[in-house]
Amino acid sequence: MLRIGITADWKEEAGHRRMVLNAEYAEWILDAGMSPVVLPSLPGSEDRALEGVSGILLTGGGDIRPHMYGADPEPLPEECFSHGDRSAFEFALVWRSLRIGMPLLGICLGCQTLNAAAGGDLIRHLDDPHLRHRRKTPGSSAPRHRLHVAPGTLAAELYPSEDTRVLSSHHQAVGRLAPGWRATAWGPDGVIEAIENPAFPHALGVQWHPERTPQSLLSIRLTAWVRAQAAAYAKRHAGG
Repeated sequence: MLRIGITADWKEEAGHRRMVLNAEYAEWILDAGMSPVVLPSLPGSEDRALEGVSGILLTGGGDIRPHMYGADPEPLPEECFSHGDRSAFEFALVWRSLRIGMPLLGICLGCQTLNAAAGGDLIRHLDDPHLRHRRKTPGSSAPRHRLHVAPGTLAAELYPSEDTRVLSSHHQAVGRLAPGWRATAWGPDGVIEAIENPAFPHALGVQWHPERTPQSLLSIRLTAWVRAQAAAYAKRHAGG
């Protein structure tokens, strides 16, 4: 069975760290016929983390600290950061994955990480007066919205119809695109929802949360894409 590495965060409690990962990511990969492998975010272990897996899933989570992509470190509203070790690990994982052709899917924070690691930056506080990108209060339903997709792109190939809605939960977004990367899907207010790079057809970043709507045709197509990319990678590297 194809093994997909899934990144996790750290939570500090009483001087100890524990690994944190929402179960939906692993369940989504498992239900698509692949084996999820949780990767502890330990900087320096990236090469070993890539051994034995055929694809990487960068998960959602807290924000990237602004110094990681050259932004002003002055705090902004609603910022809640991922552990610094996670960001360092994921940046290095992105660089290595792109270099060796490892299939890579970034979801929400993972999409932002992909862009920032490749040389882009982020919109650190996304105004959301119409509540299209995050819930208003804890426990309320996460918003859903349609996408506008660019013709002739992977996003267009995956998107079932203009009536398909995606589920969003974020207060940051892709800002300046990394060199060579292009936006291929947008939300109703122009927020970037997918990024691609023709030089890296095995990599894709999506701002929405497909793992939270696993029965959606779009979510099913996304895992089918991951599986196909991972199978091709495994075939190319069979026998080492």
